Amino acid sequence: MKKILSHLTLSLAALVFLSITASSAYADGIVFVGANTLRPDGVGIRTVLSIQSPGRSSTESGGVRYDGSSDVIFGDATRGGTNNTVSLSDLGVTRTMTAIQIGFNINEPSGGPGATPVTVQDLILRAYDQNGNVVFTASLVNGPYTLTRLGNGQGTADYTFGLDAEAATRLASVFDPNLRLGLEATIFNAEGGPESFFLALGRANAPIPEPATMFLLGTGLAGIAAKVRKRRKAAKE
Repeated sequence: MKKILSHLTLSLAALVFLSITASSAYADGIVFVGANTLRPDGVGIRTVLSIQSPGRSSTESGGVRYDGSSDVIFGDATRGGTNNTVSLSDLGVTRTMTAIQIGFNINEPSGGPGATPVTVQDLILRAYDQNGNVVFTASLVNGPYTLTRLGNGQGTADYTFGLDAEAATRLASVFDPNLRLGLEATIFNAEGGPESFFLALGRANAPIPEPATMFLLGTGLAGIAAKVRKRRKAAKE
């Protein structure tokens, strides 16, 4: 009896550890939603960030932020009117609807089979108050992601990223319609560009644990169930 209880205790402890590590590694940030044709409502797409690798470099890294009076671009963000922070009110975000989605357009020389993919190494979404202070930050989790241009056209994403439920909840906790959202990105293996991003309001996305974690959780539960059945059978005999 003691031996069985010991096995059960160890198995439960292992499951708790796995669930904790899985949730911490796969939650609270920007997650990959998938390949879809996300397109914001309304006429005209307001690009938040557009970055292009300089010279012969294959790395694009830059962003746009708010300093309390105006937008500031940095790194490989393209010069011009294609980099703008966006207020929560402009996106239609409310305290109960904070699931921001990020549309990603790839602008490389060719798309489809055989195209050279780009690697999204990092994405960082920040919210700034009216004084330019950062009050919210969400970074890419489970990355990097290597993606190929789909050629969905201007204003329609090749791929979509978004805030998961935990990050959306954090944004709701500091909600102010005047907060401005800025974006920073790092992309590897770029040959052309510029790559661009826009923001839209969508649904919060729950990150899915990796297959290995799901397998371990499943086998652990199966082991516990088998021990319980064996103990019941022994008691009846």
